[in-house]
Amino acid sequence: MSDDVKVETPAEEAPPVDPNAVQVYVNGVPHTARKGQLVIEAAADAGEYIPRFCYHERMTSVGKCRMCLVECDSGRGPAVTVSCMATVMPDMKIDTQSDTTKRMQEGVLELLLANHPLDCPVCDKGGECPLQDQAFSHGPGESRFVEEKRHYEKPIPISDLVFLDRERCILCDRCTRFADEVAGDPLIHFNSRGNNTHITTFPDEPFASYFSGNTVQICPVGALTAKPYRFKARPWDLEQEESTCTTCSVGCRTVVQSSRDELLRSMGVDSDPVNHGWLCDRGRFNFEAVKSDQRVLQPMVREGDTLQPAAWNT
Repeated sequence: MSDDVKVETPAEEAPPVDPNAVQVYVNGVPHTARKGQLVIEAAADAGEYIPRFCYHERMTSVGKCRMCLVECDSGRGPAVTVSCMATVMPDMKIDTQSDTTKRMQEGVLELLLANHPLDCPVCDKGGECPLQDQAFSHGPGESRFVEEKRHYEKPIPISDLVFLDRERCILCDRCTRFADEVAGDPLIHFNSRGNNTHITTFPDEPFASYFSGNTVQICPVGALTAKPYRFKARPWDLEQEESTCTTCSVGCRTVVQSSRDELLRSMGVDSDPVNHGWLCDRGRFNFEAVKSDQRVLQPMVREGDTLQPAAWNT
């Protein structure tokens, strides 16, 4: 009888541990976040949306609006945390639906709306306004403020293309951060202090940035509006097609929006390898050339110092 030969099979190796993985719990559900990731980003990856106004993924976080408050427990008990400023920690418990979180978000919205004009029916941002949407989804439903709201002169044309309505501004710092960090033209900033704080430009100087139109797109409340689009249409009236900007060789990703067969605006699309959602003013507003009185509609031949119409077959 032959002896049985035992063949030892090598033990399966455990997968290597990812040094950048951080285990957290979002509303009780385990989720693997990344080391150094913000709580608001980790929650989004886990499928939980945290409301925000000042936070923008393409700019540094400042935690100004406080709309993104949530409860986080990193081992010392639950604490109200500004989710766009705090990074994840091992075994952190993130609660975006607790009674405390909801009460905080309702209070923030009530304060933001204390001086907001509530002119949604005539605001160009109506229908695509984060403040409007979150007032419905996370707001208290009514306000305890009955005092007179503050008033400013409006609208102020801070450039040939951008109009400012200071009554609508919630001081989220998006436009000022974009001008400073992205465009490199810090031509718009906060002025005054306390309840009188407002956005402004240098005295007697326009917002002369080649990228000023981006501040209109990222403004969450309609405080900044674009002159070519003012009072032209509502978002639900628009048809749009994704396209590529043709004014230079960069090829920025855009959406072209129209209503009743008329081009009304172009918007940047966040394309990571190309333009991160930004557009220069030439690419954003050049659609106006389509209906310009100076558009060339037929061949022109120079005769002396002037251009004269010519036929296509000559």
